[in-house]
Amino acid sequence: MQDRALVSVVIPSFNHVKYVGRAIDSVLDQTYPHFEIVVIDDGSRDGSYEFIMERYGHDPRVKASHRENRGAHETLNEAIAASTGAFISILNSDDVYAPNRLAAFVEAAGEAPFFGISALNLVDENGVSFAPGSGYTEYYDMVCRLSAGKPDVYGLWCGNIAITTSNFFFSRSVYDAIGPFRALRYAHDWDWALRASARFNLRRITEKLLSYRIHGSNTILETDRWAHVVENAFVCASALRRDKVDLRDASAGAQLFGGLQVNWAFPLLPTLYLLADTRGEAEQLALLATGALLEETRLLPQGAETDPLLWESAPGALRGLRDLRAARAQAERDRAAAGGELAAIKKSLAWKLVGWLWRLETRRARKAAKAG
Repeated sequence: MQDRALVSVVIPSFNHVKYVGRAIDSVLDQTYPHFEIVVIDDGSRDGSYEFIMERYGHDPRVKASHRENRGAHETLNEAIAASTGAFISILNSDDVYAPNRLAAFVEAAGEAPFFGISALNLVDENGVSFAPGSGYTEYYDMVCRLSAGKPDVYGLWCGNIAITTSNFFFSRSVYDAIGPFRALRYAHDWDWALRASARFNLRRITEKLLSYRIHGSNTILETDRWAHVVENAFVCASALRRDKVDLRDASAGAQLFGGLQVNWAFPLLPTLYLLADTRGEAEQLALLATGALLEETRLLPQGAETDPLLWESAPGALRGLRDLRAARAQAERDRAAAGGELAAIKKSLAWKLVGWLWRLETRRARKAAKAG
């Protein structure tokens, strides 16, 4: 019966000796009793694994192991492979479940393949909630406002409303169909959520069933902004390919593209670069892992009349794409009378934003012709 289904709570642990006990206790305190806890310590150097074994080693509900550091995505995949439940619920070792989280999701899941998230609290290192409107809550509050009244999946397009893998609850059949988390340091959660929601309806429970802890060692606080940008670009390009969105026809009103237009984390120039790239996603992932793709994309024009990181300016840049298309259409109509199509386009703001793509392709074509 569904109300007795086993839930596997998988916990990737890394250097959180200060928090991991509270995380595990929040699972042991669940009102839903049918669960197992699978902990893999990812090479912690602060005594996390020793703490886990000393405190929980004799509890048959907790299965813990450790090995050298391999990264969050691989640790998640290994823990899921070692689990046995019909449902999988992820909890990072510094976050905390509400006592009724598992019960709420098992009830919501029913019998069909299920992928769900919930609303959450953003808390500091001491577990105290941040005040609404503070810098730490600004992004989450914005995504919630933008997605209000829309299908639940829209919150993954206009931003990562899930915020963290700790917010993921899904059927094993969904994981088997979608496949493992990919080798992304910052965006493996958003990437997997977009892949899953493209095939299975996302359900968001509006009750706050998770406390997401923000502290000094969160990856979201790491300062290499370009690494965040390029990973987000990879995820966006992958989603646009998967949903077959035609960038030449933004007026078609594709919901995914419309959501990305208001997403602070939509890096337009790197996304277009990766979409135009003839290499496959597997090769792009390999280049991300070595850092080669980061250096390659740093060569994108830095003198454009927009922030090249495009955290806040994506909507304006996308309007530039539409302006470019409109300018070209108008120039075509006026060709006979004015004959100034190319000059008009090159003077437009839109050309300054995306004309470099045309120049890049033209240079490639000339080089290819010479080589031939």
